[in-house]
Amino acid sequence: MRHASRRTIALVGTALALVAFVALVAITSVTRLPRLDLTADGNYTLSPGLRAVVQGLDEPVRIDLYWSKEAARDVPMVVTHAQRVMEFLREVADASGGKVELQVFDPQPYSEAEDAARVNGIAAMAVDGLGRTVTLGLVVTGPTDRKEALPWLNPGDEAFLEYDIARAIVSASRASKAKVAVVTALPMDSGFDPQARRMTPPWQFLVQMRQLFDVEVVQPTADRLPDGIAALVIAHPYGMSEGLLKSIDSYAMLGGSILLFMDPLCESSAQPGGPDAFANAPQASDLGPLLPAWGIAWDSGKVVGDRQYAQRVRARSATGLATLEYIAWLIVPKEGIDTTEPACGALANLTMLSAGAVGAVEGSGMTMTPLVRASDQTQLIDSSKLGAFADPQALLREFAADGVKRVLAARFTGLVKSAYGIERAPDGAPKPATIVMVGDADMLRDEAWTQEQRLGNLSLGWRVFADNGPLAFNTVEQLTGDKALLSLRARGTTQRPFEVVKELRRQAEERYLKREQELQERVKAAEQRINEMQVQKSADQVMVLSPEQQEQLKELQTELVSARAELRQVQSGLREDIESLGHRLMLANVVGWPIAVAFVASIFGLRRVVRRKG
Repeated sequence: MRHASRRTIALVGTALALVAFVALVAITSVTRLPRLDLTADGNYTLSPGLRAVVQGLDEPVRIDLYWSKEAARDVPMVVTHAQRVMEFLREVADASGGKVELQVFDPQPYSEAEDAARVNGIAAMAVDGLGRTVTLGLVVTGPTDRKEALPWLNPGDEAFLEYDIARAIVSASRASKAKVAVVTALPMDSGFDPQARRMTPPWQFLVQMRQLFDVEVVQPTADRLPDGIAALVIAHPYGMSEGLLKSIDSYAMLGGSILLFMDPLCESSAQPGGPDAFANAPQASDLGPLLPAWGIAWDSGKVVGDRQYAQRVRARSATGLATLEYIAWLIVPKEGIDTTEPACGALANLTMLSAGAVGAVEGSGMTMTPLVRASDQTQLIDSSKLGAFADPQALLREFAADGVKRVLAARFTGLVKSAYGIERAPDGAPKPATIVMVGDADMLRDEAWTQEQRLGNLSLGWRVFADNGPLAFNTVEQLTGDKALLSLRARGTTQRPFEVVKELRRQAEERYLKREQELQERVKAAEQRINEMQVQKSADQVMVLSPEQQEQLKELQTELVSARAELRQVQSGLREDIESLGHRLMLANVVGWPIAVAFVASIFGLRRVVRRKG
């Protein structure tokens, strides 16, 4: 009787656990309860940086999400990503304490929501070749009706979802464009060319900076920085007045944000007020005593030579003009860029011309985060060997890689020490500075990253072939935003690769390739034996196969058939292994986990009942 009673209790407990499980699923589908984020990268947990951004807003902002759910029902990747976006935005709104309002619209054809989406620049992306389109984008509206749009939330960019949303919120919450000062000795602004006797257009770097920010160009001879700047850009400093150096030093001491382009051999420099004569131009950047005091190591006389990332150029050699590797001019591919950094995440390549190495002074207290690295096939070269009369062939002959992957760009954060003994902020509160330093300034000139497309006198726009400009613009945008943005990095994605499937495929491909190589070697050996026998025959028998050759040919054909059958078996076994794995995963997800949850719940329920009986 007692045994039957326990069995009854267990059955009742199991039934109740199943009912509770179904009820819990139903409740969580219509209500928002506190959740536990068990994803590997915390995909549904806000970072402290974004939480600080939304909680620190002075005025509320509104996020309008446009999502055409019905149109995308047959595109699982987009549907999954859209659900991820909505869940994340709800977390943002909940964490803001009422400062972020979320609205979701379905832009169905000919609806007001569709009109609003198009007016706000939200794109409709084609998802097939039949003309079907899907909308998944958002608009953030600030307190002064300033708007920031993310036209298409690409599933491939999921890792940067948090940063993109935080950046849009910060930008929309501003009343106007962020003010940026640009200090440079380079001729990047429009001016008069005395040699050509005409006005020169501004560099595209400066043109696009003015579209994005409120830019004020500061001459190196100025006495001080302008007031109220959100960020400072310094490109090839040279001939700086002491007053301006002190002003820059003070700005850093007060926790300023600086993007710095230093150059050991600036090939774009020109003497102020005179012709662009390379031999007489200021070729090495000079920021006075600031860099050592700030904890940044920099050798103005050394250029990074890189054999692996070297550009190929046309140059004179001992035999005339030839295409050679010029190890001082680099094309840094994606593998040399830290794509986990939001400012660098979408970059594919960078062109750098005679760049220097960036480092940190030991014991300075500054934290250095490398952003761009050379390969391990590098060597430091005296800048005196380069310039207008550099010999690419001689550089290659003398090149000896030392295996160091030198840093070409890095971010430094921390409390800087003044080079001029300037005191800290009047309130005494320490304010860490953020300094992003790039070891090349030539990368900003048009020829290094963009090219104008023309039809006669008509300009057809600019074609970008390197990501030099986007690196600068993204970094300035990050520096002008809330300081919390600097702590945001790429997050994990919810699209997980099937590692077991990949391993199965890799093993099968190894077997396939190994067998294929063995087969090719046997074919080659058999053909060689046939050729040797042909040589031994008389002239009138050249086109006739001997019985021995016919037998060898038959063996070769048999071997080919056998090997092909074996390859088919390998491929068939691979498919069977993957299908079997898929069936097991489906069974575990659909049946195994619910039963496991119900079993654990019933055990706890049974223990509680037994305690009460006891």
